[in-house]
Formats: sequence, structure tokens, C-alpha cells
Amino acid sequence: MAHVDNDMPRDPFAPISMGRLAVIYLVLWLGFGLIALAIHLICAPHYIDVPTRVAGGLANLCGPWARPLAAGWPNAGKPPHTPSAVLGLGVLVLIVGVTTASLLTANRVLQYLCIAAFVPLVVLWIGLGFLELMVCAA
Repeated sequence: MAHVDNDMPRDPFAPISMGRLAVIYLVLWLGFGLIALAIHLICAPHYIDVPTRVAGGLANLCGPWARPLAAGWPNAGKPPHTPSAVLGLGVLVLIVGVTTASLLTANRVLQYLCIAAFVPLVVLWIGLGFLELMVCAA
């Protein structure tokens, strides 16, 4: 029986697997979504009840389309405002481009750069959801 040395270091330049990249992107997106949910629970107006705050926090994951999904919020169900929708589509295209580039490349450094570019795009995406819900609650 041959001895297998499991202590050998892995290739530091080997690309990150697709499954691992998918988990990284999902954790980042949901992590910022949980932060948004916490903000909704803490900082919502007094006339919005807790289940409605939770619905708004979860709707933030859909970016500028949070307002049509935020059941119970005043003015909810209406389509997003045109500037938010246009900006949201641009951000969505960039998010898809960054994630696709990181999945298709075999360069680990480029994958890390794509992950770094993903973070501000997701923050902007969720910020657009906040903007739409802020307009709802006003």
C-alpha cells in the first residue's frame, strides 16, 4: 500500500472551484441581506409592525424591486421608480458579469478581484432596495 502525504501544500494558484465560488457569492449576498434585515428591525418607523419589517428586510435582497415585494408596507406593490430600475439593471448586469468572469477564468487572482468587485455591487444593490422602501414608508 502506497503512503499518501496529505500534508503537502495545495497549489496556491489553482482556481477556486465553481461550487466554492457559488458559496462565497451566496454568503456575501445573504450576509449583506442579514445586515439589511437587522437595520429594518431596529430603525423602521413606529407605524410598521415587526412582520412587515421582516418582509421589507427580506425584500431588500431583490434590490430596486423590493417595493413590489414588500407586502404590508405603505405604497408597496408598485413598480420601482425609473431611475432605480435603470440603475438596478446596470448593477445586475455588472453582478452577472463579475460572477460569470470568476466562474470562467482559471486565474485565482482574477477570481479574488471578481469577489472584491462583487462586494460594492451587492451593497449598491441592497442600497437601491433601501431607497425604494424608504420612499414607500415616507
